[in-house]
Amino acid sequence: MKPAKSVPIIDEMPQSSIDTKHWWRHKNLRNLNLLMIFPLLSIFTLGFDGSLMNGLQAVEQWREYFDEPTGATLGLFNGAYPIGGLIAIPLISSVSDRFGRRAGISTGAFICCVGAALQGAAQNVAMFVVGRGILGAGSVLINASGAPLITEIAHPNQRTTATALFQTSYALGSIVAAWTTFATFRIYGSASWRVPCALQGLPSVVQIIGLWFVPESPRWLISRGRDEDALAMLAKYHAEGDENDNLVRFEFNQIRETLALDNAHDRGNTFLNYWEFMRTPGNRLRFAILTWCACISQMSGNAFISYYLSPILTAAGLTTSLQQTLINATSQMLSWFSALYFATLPGKVGRRKLFLWALTLVFICLVAITTGSAVFAENPSNKSAGYAVVAFIYLFSPAYNLGMTGNLGLYITEILPYNLRLRGMAVFQFWTLGFIALSTFAIPVGLEDMGWKFYTIFIGWVMVEFGPSS
Repeated sequence: MKPAKSVPIIDEMPQSSIDTKHWWRHKNLRNLNLLMIFPLLSIFTLGFDGSLMNGLQAVEQWREYFDEPTGATLGLFNGAYPIGGLIAIPLISSVSDRFGRRAGISTGAFICCVGAALQGAAQNVAMFVVGRGILGAGSVLINASGAPLITEIAHPNQRTTATALFQTSYALGSIVAAWTTFATFRIYGSASWRVPCALQGLPSVVQIIGLWFVPESPRWLISRGRDEDALAMLAKYHAEGDENDNLVRFEFNQIRETLALDNAHDRGNTFLNYWEFMRTPGNRLRFAILTWCACISQMSGNAFISYYLSPILTAAGLTTSLQQTLINATSQMLSWFSALYFATLPGKVGRRKLFLWALTLVFICLVAITTGSAVFAENPSNKSAGYAVVAFIYLFSPAYNLGMTGNLGLYITEILPYNLRLRGMAVFQFWTLGFIALSTFAIPVGLEDMGWKFYTIFIGWVMVEFGPSS
């Protein structure tokens, strides 16, 4: 272990010595931004999953193989993924804090590969469910390690955008899954659904290979006593190799001071470390915010679009595999483009405004989808009502992305100090997966029993969400 290099202390963050607006002109910064593609893929698998299950419900061969799953059985298929994630949450801090952010992502990626293989080769319901549970466990490790890595290696001038972009790979995963199921549903036999199921592990393979070239978090390096390596990383990628750069010196000292303060509060026990969220008013507020953000991110009606698009379209009169897989694929493209653009807005508009506008637009979309579905159920010959449902299904994802995708991921990272960052992400993941499990189990049962009337529950809940969010 190399000794720490003495670095002069600078109190205020100085300006960058390199032009970050034209980052591609600087070799090392250009390389860093390109290498961040690999950790940016961390939430790709989760996006792939929702769109995959949407697509599979429209594939006749998959439905026949598993005996037309509906209600609780369909809920189990979708709910196995978040349940697997809940089981893996205790591993997040122990793997990523002890062995590094890259190790956390790599471990999760390997687990996802195993899960995708089981899912694609499933011979029965049990094997399919187990494969999905393993995928959920791996996805949680990837996601919880990927977000901090992006935040900790990005150039300070680009950190806000980079962190916001992290969540947009969800939509990219959805696009790939949607077009894959659209391309394969015509294949004869079980290959029509086995191919897209197995391909869910492909982004994890890409990450395992690419992470060899991604720099480790300087915060983690310093936390393990590798100060020289951390300084070298900061100098190389944030100042084109100049270790005497004022910004590099500021970042280095800031990390060391923050870690020293955090270590002074380390309880040396997992339970006590999580109990830190309850020890001070500020940390209790952080815990409440994490819980509420997880709730609004998963209980605002988005589970309908993410996991149960097929029954919604069927209820609106669009019943063929071609119609449903094509709508799934094209709507995911609109979702991704909107997520990319909206990721640039938090620094310009503000976090809270984006949350409130997103909730407003989501509310309008839910009301329109519910109204159209009700009219069509009363009069199936009214094709305009069915088309209106489809139109607002397309608009729902951009409305959601405005405040809940890049903006949300950025916000929860910013409110957490370093000593609580991974544990905070674990708390957020726990509640997120819990709400996903709740919605994925409840929705198919509710749709089976209540039809379109079940949508009104989410309309009422979104109205409730305005209170704490404002």
